[in-house]
Amino acid sequence: MMSMASHRLMAAASRNVARNLTRTATRSSTSASASAPPSGFRNPNFVLGIGSGLLLAGLHSATGSANDFYDYRFKSPKDADDLASFYGGEELMELFCVFPMVGQIMMRSATFDDTGGIKTQGFPGTMEVKMVFSDDVNENTGETDWFNKRERFKNTLFGYTLWDMVINFGFQTKEDGTRECYHAGEYFHGNVPILSQLMLLIFKVHARWVVWSTEHHVNHYAFSAGTTDKEEEMEEESRANMPLFLLKNYAWSDLTAMLFGYKEGDLSRAEKQPSFLVLDSKDSEKGELPFQKKAIQIRISEDIEADKQAMKALSSKYCPEDVKKILARRATMARRRTKSGQEVSREEDDELDEETDATPDVYVIATELAADRAMRRMTRRPTKTATN
Repeated sequence: MMSMASHRLMAAASRNVARNLTRTATRSSTSASASAPPSGFRNPNFVLGIGSGLLLAGLHSATGSANDFYDYRFKSPKDADDLASFYGGEELMELFCVFPMVGQIMMRSATFDDTGGIKTQGFPGTMEVKMVFSDDVNENTGETDWFNKRERFKNTLFGYTLWDMVINFGFQTKEDGTRECYHAGEYFHGNVPILSQLMLLIFKVHARWVVWSTEHHVNHYAFSAGTTDKEEEMEEESRANMPLFLLKNYAWSDLTAMLFGYKEGDLSRAEKQPSFLVLDSKDSEKGELPFQKKAIQIRISEDIEADKQAMKALSSKYCPEDVKKILARRATMARRRTKSGQEVSREEDDELDEETDATPDVYVIATELAADRAMRRMTRRPTKTATN
């Protein structure tokens, strides 16, 4: 009897222990599952992160790059060769940099690469600048019919391209004989969100300032060589530092005119008309620019490749320092040819060496060489056409 009672007690105790262990395990499992964070799409932070990433990628895809991102034009009564000289020279670069200090910072560290391009300070990192000039002559008048300067700016940081931009400057002669100058953004491709949108906005605002200051300089103060000292001084001040020029010659006179009325001879009063930027925005129909035509795009591509091959051939023969000296000498010769309209004679070699030693920065050298190559191509093309 005692043995059977003991077995029953032991069996009951075992069942109680098992029941307690089962309840403990169940509670532990429930509490563990409750305290563990939800996985995958059940986690709100995970879903928020994925959604934000997709939204940022979509916004960057829609706003971080653009084709034809600006197109400004104005009419000019100036001579075609003068306009080609302006757009093919360093004068445009001075207006493009806005302040002299900007140009000095950019050009102080500028060097040539093995394809004839320029490497200088970027925003941030390193910026590569490449340019090619293309033009054509009107067979009937003998004047430059159109001129285009295509300039590419590519900004890299640790070998990664942050943004890549191509802009075109130049002019064309329209059917009625008038000359139309243009500044056009061909494309802007950005690869870094936020930075791309910021740089694109900056370049759009900058382009508007540059085209306005260019029109103001070209149509009012440029090409004043041989005139009075005062006009030459005004031309130089207008080109070298347009903001200071406006502050000096326009802002104060406008302020005093507001308080006391205009005085005779005020620059700010002369020929006050609505800005061409306002009038241009009302003109929705714009004709095709030279660089937008298929035949000229092919020519520009050929010009780029020809310039690249010429620079590679030079780099393969000489060290970088000798290449810069050779390019500086060629740029000086090109400047002489532009001024005199003929080749440099041997008797002028000593003067040429002195002028080469005083050759300005790398950008000026590259600009003069590009203009000289365009001029030589322009003279060769009619010859080839005639022989064919």
